[in-house]
Amino acid sequence: MYTSILLSVALQDWERYSAHALAAREAAATLAKGAGTPLHVLSVYEHERITVPAGLNPEMAARHRSDMQQRTDDLMERRMRDFIGPLKEAGIEVKTTLRAGNPREVIVETARRVMADVLIIGSHSKRGIIDIVLGGTARHITHAAPCTVLMVSPKV
Repeated sequence: MYTSILLSVALQDWERYSAHALAAREAAATLAKGAGTPLHVLSVYEHERITVPAGLNPEMAARHRSDMQQRTDDLMERRMRDFIGPLKEAGIEVKTTLRAGNPREVIVETARRVMADVLIIGSHSKRGIIDIVLGGTARHITHAAPCTVLMVSPKV
């Protein structure tokens, strides 16, 4: 049985959760309930490149950049709270991690840090041409993760 379960979901670029994120959440909930163990939920995001308005002095530019990053951090915290709400309602203990950075690196690093026995991810978060050509984060993680990876696709 699993003693440390990590669910990694992409929440940044979605107004609503993707079908893949919802399917992964359902699978993680089932495993966590069966194992009676806390569920670690991770979402990795990136701060947008911020164009500083012309004419701002360096101090004002730094403050503007910091304010914009804080807005992104706050948005991600709200999205995470909303995403884990149904898990908590189901009585599952949830430990959340939000990290800005490269998803391929942060997900694998977090799986190591929480000593995950299983990492649950949606099979896709986006289906852009770059994702298809480069192979995608999910595919990379299946090779680099230090544990079993459960890649979940939604029912069609």
